[in-house]
Amino acid sequence: MSRPLRAVSPILLAMLLLPGCRPAPGTPDAAGGGGKARPLAAADLAAIRANDSAFTAAANAGDAAAVAAVYLADARLLPPNSPPVEGRDAVQRFWGGFFDGYQARFTLVDDEVEGRGDLAYSRGHYTLDGTPKAKGGAPLHDEGKFLEILRRQPDGRWRYAVDMYSSNLPPPAAK
Repeated sequence: MSRPLRAVSPILLAMLLLPGCRPAPGTPDAAGGGGKARPLAAADLAAIRANDSAFTAAANAGDAAAVAAVYLADARLLPPNSPPVEGRDAVQRFWGGFFDGYQARFTLVDDEVEGRGDLAYSRGHYTLDGTPKAKGGAPLHDEGKFLEILRRQPDGRWRYAVDMYSSNLPPPAAK
C-alpha cells in the first residue's frame, strides 16, 4: 500500500464506521436529548414515595417478607457497623431478625428525590422506636439519615437497588 493511502485509510475507516455509532431510534439520545435521560415524571416521584410508604407500613407491621418485597432481587442493604446484606432473601432475614426482637415504629421522610430515566435516588431522614418483645429488654430509639438508590421496573414500580442508613445519635457508652 502506498504511503498516502496508508494515511487516508484510518480516515476512510472512521467515515465508514461513525454512522453506526448513533443511538437506536426511540432512545432519548436519538431524540436530541444530548446524552441525558429525561427527568423523572410526577408519577415516578409518587411511585418512589409509595415504595418508602410500603416499607414503613411493612416494617411497622413487623412483616419482613413485605419489607423485602420493596427491594430488588439483587439489592444491597448497607446497615451501619455491619457488612453489606446482599440479595432480597438476605434482606428479609436481616429485617426478620430485627422484628423477632422488637416491635418497630418507623417514620421515613424523603428530603430529596431525584433521578433520570430508570434510575433515581432518595435522600431523607428517619426515626425508629423499638419496643422489645422480651420482658426486661431495653427499648430502642434511633434517628438518622438514609440514601436509597432505586430502579424502575418494567411495570412502573420502583424498587430499592441500594439502601444505606446511619444514625445521627452518638454510639451508646461501653458497659
